Amino acid sequence: MEVPIPNFYFMGIQFIHLFALSVWVGGIVIIGAIVAPTLFKKIEPRRQAGELMGQILSKFDKVALFCSGALISTGMIKFFTWENLTPWNATRYLAIMTMSGVCFYSVFVISPRLRARLPQQPSGNKTDESDFPGQGPEGGMPRTEFSKLHLISVRLMMVNLVCGTIALLMA
Repeated sequence: MEVPIPNFYFMGIQFIHLFALSVWVGGIVIIGAIVAPTLFKKIEPRRQAGELMGQILSKFDKVALFCSGALISTGMIKFFTWENLTPWNATRYLAIMTMSGVCFYSVFVISPRLRARLPQQPSGNKTDESDFPGQGPEGGMPRTEFSKLHLISVRLMMVNLVCGTIALLMA
């Protein structure tokens, strides 16, 4: 009885594709469900937590761009090498392309605008809650430009989470 030789090319491409998708979706879940709530609950003042969260998201942007590149390149290899355009595959590719577009928009448009709208604080001054973008001194939260961009950023991350989950389900 002959033992079939595994197709290491297929296995390698499939592994990279699924690994990139899993890292990206897993990172979104970890940041949104664990890191952000913990930072804003445990670190005072709120501005300091926001700055730290910004640094974390900046690093995750690089991971997301790498994952996007890996997904696009392995997806093209898979499609042109052995996959047919079935409704399942088309749905997965559409979800991945949506994720990539949202990622590029978030990283190259929204994130720089968010960083530019952070108010600069001279060192040595004590920060109170009203210094955090979107916080009013009376405890109200007027819609500042920062708040709007932050809301867009959160929604874009949710779109990526939904699309990533769909792509994983279709894999």
